[in-house]
Amino acid sequence: MLRGDFHIHTKYSGDSKIEINDLLEKARKLNFDFLGVTDHNSTKGGIEAKKISKDILVLVGQEVRTEKGELIVFGTEEDLAGTLEEILEIAKERDLFVLLPHPFDKLRGGAVGNHLSEQELLNLENKIDAIEVFNSRCVWGKFNKKAQKFSEDNQIPGVAGSDSHNLEEIGNAVNFLNCDKTEEEILRAIKQNKVTWSAKKTNSLNYLRKLFLIN
Repeated sequence: MLRGDFHIHTKYSGDSKIEINDLLEKARKLNFDFLGVTDHNSTKGGIEAKKISKDILVLVGQEVRTEKGELIVFGTEEDLAGTLEEILEIAKERDLFVLLPHPFDKLRGGAVGNHLSEQELLNLENKIDAIEVFNSRCVWGKFNKKAQKFSEDNQIPGVAGSDSHNLEEIGNAVNFLNCDKTEEEILRAIKQNKVTWSAKKTNSLNYLRKLFLIN
């Protein structure tokens, strides 16, 4: 059974100070098999971690900000930019993996659900691969519960993300997959909805740590 997290930020995000070596060391202590490194509008953290990691599988990702919210994209080392539709079209053309992070968090401008109705989100069903049904940095539990219900009602695969911006947060969300330890197999297992997870909300102090860039 593989263990890991699909939503982690590093110093390349601008609002995190996590060093790549520290990230990998913490992941080893947690017995993680894989990490999704998803810096804001940048693949630098994922690329660096992938180059130096000898044991943990690094999924190079990025959390792309669009005019209608954020998308997490895996499968390319190119930094992406554009409108929501443009990013989704690029993902479709290149067979990239698209995850909607914290879709119903009313306190984040980057939540797609703050810009699109639920019907409009459903219209994206064939353009996205999964949604984040638990984000450890969601202040109110009802935001995650709405994401879980949306996932279940519409049979869209769901994963959990710690959304870590400091080392303490890594481990707040753990996903479990019974598949081979390759990026292709991990992403395929998610698409087939063969993932379970365990997660908890971040300590409230971590919101201040992010604000003042305290690692």
